[in-house]
Formats: sequence, C-alpha cells, structure tokens
Amino acid sequence: MTSVVEVAVPAADLALAETFQRTPGATVESMQAAAADGDAALSVLTVEGGEDVERAVDRDATVEAATALATLDEECVLRVDWTAPTAELLRVLHPNDGAVLEARATDGTWWFRVLFGERAMTEDWHRECRDSALRVNVESVYGPTTTVWSRETGLSEKQYAALESALRRGFYEVPRRVTLEELAAEFDVTHQALSERLSRAHRAAISNVVSGAFFATRVE
Repeated sequence: MTSVVEVAVPAADLALAETFQRTPGATVESMQAAAADGDAALSVLTVEGGEDVERAVDRDATVEAATALATLDEECVLRVDWTAPTAELLRVLHPNDGAVLEARATDGTWWFRVLFGERAMTEDWHRECRDSALRVNVESVYGPTTTVWSRETGLSEKQYAALESALRRGFYEVPRRVTLEELAAEFDVTHQALSERLSRAHRAAISNVVSGAFFATRVE
C-alpha cells in the first residue's frame, strides 16, 4: 500500500544548523536534490530571509560551496554543494525505493515528506535513518485516501482537525476563549507541537487560497 511519511529532523543532525543559529528567521526549501558523481551532493535551495541568510548558508560548516542563481526581494535561489558527510546523510534521507515530495527547513528543523510504494519500505527507510544517527521524528503516515482528500484542502487530516478545533473553541477570537495549552491537551501533544502543527496548517491553507494551485504534492 502506498504511504506518505512526514518526518522532522533537527538541523544539528543534518545541515545548516549554523545558518539557523545566525539567522533564526530563515526559511529554506529544496527545489531539487540529486546525487553528484563525486563525494558531495548538489541541492538547489530557495532561501528566504535576505542577504544575511545567503551569507550564512555560504559560511555554514555543512556547505562546501554556495552559488546564487537568482535573487528577488527577500528570496534567493542557491546552488549548494554539500560537504561529504552531509551529502551522505542526505542520500539516506532520499531513499532509492521512495521519492521525496518536499524538503524544507525552518526554526532549526528540517521537514521531509516522502512517498513509498509499500508500507514495508517506510519501515526499512526509517531503520536506515536511525542507523545513520539521524534523529528522525515521524510526524504522520498516511495513504492514498488521505492524499486524495488533501488535494482538495492542502491539509493533512491532523492539521485539519487542529484548525477545526481551534476555530470551534474560539482560539482565533479576540479575546481568545481557549488557550494553546488547552487545545494541546485535547490532542494529547505538547503546546509546542500543536503550535508547529497549526503553523504548518496555516501555511498550507493560505498557500492553497493564494495560489489556487493543485496541492497534491504540497501537503504538510
């Protein structure tokens, strides 16, 4: 059965931890990633946060070289050659038996969405990640039914449930009728985890409305 896995990986375990320390508001999204012939891997990244972030990426210990391909206001497209150790970790996160639908990073955490043809492949990949000393936190696993539903909304089921509850219980009213901690208790998660879930849901929902695009590959 086809599965989509959403995972979070600390930047300290993977890449650009120094960048996020120097520029906490930075956002990085991979447009394309491919293994190079040598010991490094090449990524094309969209970086938001201005020239400070661009300089931080270029100085990051996990980066061999960074070249600006395009710049527009606060956004820059960079070609990044990773160091050999970082490239090897990225290869682990880009499985041969699966496809990375999305890779992005913000607030010191990388977020990956990976598609697998069979559920067993998901388990093998997660085991390989752990063997590589990567702290991979599985946020959600869902199948084709959820993916079809998500095409219409841009949201995962957990994100939709969080937004629905927040709206119903008055989280968005002024003043609020419910706190983030109270909402988190409903879902049996920490308030930080729910805050991040709502943030990703807001981004997906707003992007869906603004672009009007078909979000089959943009669910977070």
